Amino acid sequence: MNPTTTSSLTQFDVEGDIRSVGIRWEKWKRAFLIYIEATGIEDSLKKRANLLHHGGFGLQEIFYNIPGANLTDQENEAKAFEIAIRKLDEYFSLKHSKVYERHVFRLMKQEEEGFGKFLLRLRNQAGKCKFGNVEENLIDQIVEKGSSTELRKKILAAGDAITLEKVIITGDSKSGIGRIWRNLSKFFRPQEPGEFFNV
Repeated sequence: MNPTTTSSLTQFDVEGDIRSVGIRWEKWKRAFLIYIEATGIEDSLKKRANLLHHGGFGLQEIFYNIPGANLTDQENEAKAFEIAIRKLDEYFSLKHSKVYERHVFRLMKQEEEGFGKFLLRLRNQAGKCKFGNVEENLIDQIVEKGSSTELRKKILAAGDAITLEKVIITGDSKSGIGRIWRNLSKFFRPQEPGEFFNV
């Protein structure tokens, strides 16, 4: 692909909510790295120039004011992009509050939505929380704030043997996909109630 191809990458929003700027940076950086890979740009200085160009004026202003970010000597030319990314990562990680993100996660509850949508929202928020054990926190939140009393009882009855995969299979059983899966599985082997939780 030609490196001059027009990109659909939007400029990085440095002006938004300060509490979520670290997460926005990670998402924007991921999209930018995909763009760099797709365009085949390999030169470190060109990667850095594209980073600053696509990032916009706000990102440029931050970059040029971070000590040690804009190294121009020949010794650092080969690492110009790597250094720029590292310095910007350090800058934006200071703006991210896992305490705040965990607070938001703990407030999340299943509204008038299916289990799958609730789980997707939980997973997206959990990604911002830097949990040591994401699966355990997702299960806890499903027990605490999920709308299905039946699912809550099954999870609690399974105790420490429960896995997120088993919760998903059981939680999805109320959706159309879960019903189809249950009906198909009846043709292959007999199924007892609560079988997913047998260890």
